[in-house]
Amino acid sequence: MRQQEVSSNLDYLVQVGWAREVSKERSFKTSGGMEVSQEQVRYKISDVGINHLEGATSFKKPEASRHVNITNVKGVTIVGDGNVVNASLTDLSRMLDELDAAIAGSSELADEVKVDAAGDITTIRGQIAKASPGRSIIEAAWTSLSRLADIATLADVVSKVGALLDPIIS
Repeated sequence: MRQQEVSSNLDYLVQVGWAREVSKERSFKTSGGMEVSQEQVRYKISDVGINHLEGATSFKKPEASRHVNITNVKGVTIVGDGNVVNASLTDLSRMLDELDAAIAGSSELADEVKVDAAGDITTIRGQIAKASPGRSIIEAAWTSLSRLADIATLADVVSKVGALLDPIIS
């Protein structure tokens, strides 16, 4: 953004929380020796503005609304942040959300492994949204994800996802 664009939209940026007003009292002496006090107002980007411009960080508070939205449309359920699942597989969708969060928060996994796992979870989500999920596609994605059960912090949630996937794969 150019400085002129920011200046002309500063009021809006403050209203929506992207910028914050910082006031500071300052005093100075005039040439006549009189001390004058004046408020200095500056603006700085807020945490909301930084998260928008640079993307979320590991310190960002997770959105609580993500797990609240559950909508049923003709036997297909939309859960949380737009995840579409077959009505009979909502428990699996919730466990995939838990697994996704656990993987993202794991300090034991390399970033490359986290990205691969997120892709596998997305693949499974895409399949369970269908009326007839592709068993072989889910099985291939699950084979990759099930290796994460060796990590102690992920073992429980991986086994729960596996138990919910077993009827689909078998």
